[in-house]
Amino acid sequence: MNLIYLFLLAPFFIFWCINEKAGLQICITTLLCIWAVFLYANFKEKIPLDIDFTWIIVAVIFCVDLFLGKKIDALLSKGGLRAYIITAAVVSFLMILYRPSFEYVYPGGIMLGISIGYCLNKRYIGFKSSDVLDRKGVIKWLTLLARFILGTAVIALVLFRINEFMPRISNSQYILIYGFLCYAIIGMWVFVAAPWLFIKLRLAGANLNNSTEQNDKQQ
Repeated sequence: MNLIYLFLLAPFFIFWCINEKAGLQICITTLLCIWAVFLYANFKEKIPLDIDFTWIIVAVIFCVDLFLGKKIDALLSKGGLRAYIITAAVVSFLMILYRPSFEYVYPGGIMLGISIGYCLNKRYIGFKSSDVLDRKGVIKWLTLLARFILGTAVIALVLFRINEFMPRISNSQYILIYGFLCYAIIGMWVFVAAPWLFIKLRLAGANLNNSTEQNDKQQ
């Protein structure tokens, strides 16, 4: 299961090092695709199909995101940060409602974590990944590399602790709750804790005033 995080390293890198909104959008789309593929695989076991719909599902999700993503974002913006958080919570719980298992807890927990993390980031941190892109030469690339290494190192540490602790509670009725919260913490690390640390270490800039004013207007 942890190998699936390889699919998320690209959007994580985009969020940390290039553009926050693009990173968030790609990350959410990737999670929805992973969840849809798991769901389809489950249905395929019960109802054998002659056609493999995996890539069709992925293509449909990407098309919906491409053509309707901005409209959905504009609609949620009218409700402010609360609308984003409530929507993220509803979507994440719907993702695990059909069949509570690690295949569905994984994307659902990450979805909740990154959505809440992004909202808190906009409201209280104002992380700007592009602020260091005007640095010259080797300094710019070393800064971006430091962000990525630091961010992924913490993710690897959390995953290691999950794998170490999970066998101890394998028979517990709360194992799925534990997994859901762990994956949510990883999402919040990527989208709020890591950006805060980058700013403190002067690896990134912040634009909190403008971000706060925009959020106040929305609310």
